Amino acid sequence: MNIADPKYLERLRDLPSSYLFDLIAEDEGIDVESAYWVLQERGFSRDEIDQKQQRRRSSLRPPPYKIWAAARWLALFNTLIISYFNLTGLYRLMQGEHTFKGPLLFLVAGCTLCGFVVGYKLTTYLYQGSRSLLYCGFPVPVGVVELQTGEETALDKTPMIIRIAMNALVGVNLTLFPLIFIYIMME
Repeated sequence: MNIADPKYLERLRDLPSSYLFDLIAEDEGIDVESAYWVLQERGFSRDEIDQKQQRRRSSLRPPPYKIWAAARWLALFNTLIISYFNLTGLYRLMQGEHTFKGPLLFLVAGCTLCGFVVGYKLTTYLYQGSRSLLYCGFPVPVGVVELQTGEETALDKTPMIIRIAMNALVGVNLTLFPLIFIYIMME
């Protein structure tokens, strides 16, 4: 590949540096010299690039996209467990005669609203979800960007709304859990 190819260089310039380091380390059909060129434009010296490439090749740590995949599944699994905990705790709060029942229910409503905001932020979060895909939405992606071509893919309206609701559920569970935990400890 010719380094002077402006279209290819523009595509490489749009890629994050960590992804370029991964591509160089894995050496799968990429013009290495062009990737070096782009990284040098970003202020990396050739020696630094070689060191990072060697470190990535010899590292026992999995690549970032595998860590993100594990984090997604862990977040979904924890959401199921915390959902059960929150639902049983809310049921106990509703049925109980606690002194602070009114203020606690008010705090539950506030935590739920804050949880939707957190869920919105999770839905707009960008991360490298697989080897060549950038995901939008954690833990359930609502859109995908192909890193090689820059092509964006969004889901249809109904599946996207369902996935946004799942991310909102994660946010609500994150914000409700401490409150429900404190209530159960106060009982």
